[in-house]
Amino acid sequence: MKEKVVNPEVRVLADNHTAHKKREWDHCLQEILKTKHILDGNLCNHFAVLMSLCDSETKNQVESMAKYRALEEDLDSMGLLLIIKKLVYTSDMNDLNPRLNRAMVHMNLMNLYQEKFEDIQDFRDQYKKRQ
Repeated sequence: MKEKVVNPEVRVLADNHTAHKKREWDHCLQEILKTKHILDGNLCNHFAVLMSLCDSETKNQVESMAKYRALEEDLDSMGLLLIIKKLVYTSDMNDLNPRLNRAMVHMNLMNLYQEKFEDIQDFRDQYKKRQ
């Protein structure tokens, strides 16, 4: 894999440093190394989580795109999200009218939210009846 985007700034130790400054610098360097390792792991986990949230059809479409290999090497989650967004907005439709595609996706999303809210209301009503 290529070098990650995570590069914390390392302070330079002065030539005429004292023992105390040297210990401070060693401590800061150790913390930076720990943080860098954690952030690299977070990038990898974030990319894996995004891919795992996709259904099998979307995952196959994303993996078949030419940009995917470069995104996977860089662990570029934002690039992956852009590809997924494009697939969602153009799913089975053509690319000729992106505004209509976006409006249709938003309408479907709002219908989903309304159905979810109705389910919550039904659940509340059932809960109140039990009490």
